[in-house]
Amino acid sequence: MAHTGLNGKTGLRRGGSVKLPLREHRVRSRVSLEEIAEQTKITKRFLEAIEEADYDSLPGGVFRTSYIRQYASAIGYDAELILEHCRELSAGEESSSEEPLGRERAALRLMRFLQLG
Repeated sequence: MAHTGLNGKTGLRRGGSVKLPLREHRVRSRVSLEEIAEQTKITKRFLEAIEEADYDSLPGGVFRTSYIRQYASAIGYDAELILEHCRELSAGEESSSEEPLGRERAALRLMRFLQLG
């Protein structure tokens, strides 16, 4: 299903999250994952993770950025769009995972305060 998100850009919705149409673009460009893997020396598993917007399966830091840039170059896609998508998904996961920890810390502080008082 097509979905407009990511600052008005069109993506595909799968499993509740928006992913970019990278696989479709690659297929239209007539480039196989095997060819990209051979050219970039990036494993097919990581290339599939990029297409599925499963960025957590990629190595972190500069490796993640490099893999995304190389993949984008190989299929003729704007790397900055993929990197922005990666940052947006990562930011959403961080904020949702930090919230419960913040509540737990606040509850622990309250319990300590009440024990002391």
